[in-house]
Amino acid sequence: MGLKLQLVFIFASLITFVFVIKKIQKHGLNIDDAIMWILWSILLLIISVFPQIPTWISKQLGFMSTSNFIFCVFIFFLYIMLFTQTAQISKLKEKQKDLIQKLSIKEYESNKEKGE
Repeated sequence: MGLKLQLVFIFASLITFVFVIKKIQKHGLNIDDAIMWILWSILLLIISVFPQIPTWISKQLGFMSTSNFIFCVFIFFLYIMLFTQTAQISKLKEKQKDLIQKLSIKEYESNKEKGE
């Protein structure tokens, strides 16, 4: 990896880390969700500072090139994030359904009392 590319990756990982911390401070991001992004930015920083680590890991796992390994790691990260968000959406749909049912029952009872 060239020095310029290494510096770009270091800068990008630091910007990601600072951005996530700022979002937590402004209550724009839940800490549970931010942990994954913080870990990801730290991993990117480690990979940027020590490019021999992904090279060694990719050789040990049998990847043909380090870039294939990096793409695989990125895809895996995105897959985990997608699964996490899908689980959160599923929970929110259940909560929404429960709230709608409770509100409907409350409105029905209110209309029933007015009708009597």
